Amino acid sequence: MPQMRTPELREVLSDLPYLLAIASTGGVTAAAEELAVPQPTVSRGLARLAERLGAPVLERDGRGVRLTEEAQALLPHAERALAAVDDGLDAVRRLTGERADAVSLAFQHTQGRIVVPALVRALRADYPAARFDLRQGARDGCLEALESGAADAVIVSPAYPASTQVRTVHLYDEPLVLAVPPEHRLAQRRRVRLHDVASEPLLVMRAAFGLRIQVDDLLSEAGITPTIAFEGEDVQTLRGLVAAGLGVAVLPPAIPRPTDVVEVPISDAHAVRRIGLSWRTDRRPSAAAQALYDVVQRGDWLPRRH
Repeated sequence: MPQMRTPELREVLSDLPYLLAIASTGGVTAAAEELAVPQPTVSRGLARLAERLGAPVLERDGRGVRLTEEAQALLPHAERALAAVDDGLDAVRRLTGERADAVSLAFQHTQGRIVVPALVRALRADYPAARFDLRQGARDGCLEALESGAADAVIVSPAYPASTQVRTVHLYDEPLVLAVPPEHRLAQRRRVRLHDVASEPLLVMRAAFGLRIQVDDLLSEAGITPTIAFEGEDVQTLRGLVAAGLGVAVLPPAIPRPTDVVEVPISDAHAVRRIGLSWRTDRRPSAAAQALYDVVQRGDWLPRRH
């Protein structure tokens, strides 16, 4: 038989289920019942198949019908073909389901202790099938992930500016503190101003981190040109170096409260971090991502401390 062109092959494939149903039931009426279609639909499908093959597919067998020798030759190949298509459909369904259940969240290091676990618990309560792709890093990296589509949502401070393409939900405000060694001259103060430490060596995050942006803005607003003793990549390292006496640091409060460092509230009006969660509105979210957005906007998942 000459090789079929694509349109012909497509028509043959669409009629193979009728052939398999006849083989399994032994009759046109029974085949129609098995496929839940009218009997004429099965008859027309078999007639089209015979025309495409150039050979009959049914022959009389007493009062019933049976597959011809040509149809019997085609049958095992038809079974394998439809089984392969069915496997392919299952693979697509699995992939579609996995994507529907997946949500990617990028967040700054300081959100990983309290906020992100609380959000994960809340989303799992609403959407138990949710699968998480969590990305932790600097603010710049989080924003790049959001803009490129690698992350469905980000938790950063300063919060991502809202726009026609980005929705931002304010989560909470977090007062910043001055971390000093226990023996420091300011350790017993109830509150301090940044001017009190203008001459102190300062430990800060690297430039890509959101906390560094806020500290630089605070110092600039206070008219302070700091002496930078160290630039780090996580607040725990900064606290450890504060405890070692290398300098002081403006940080978010530690949880639990540290024993080797004293955290003194800062009275400067803008010594507060505004934490926000943002997502793109110009992209179609997965079911899990939409569930996350709904949880965030509901707001009842945040820990009480915030």
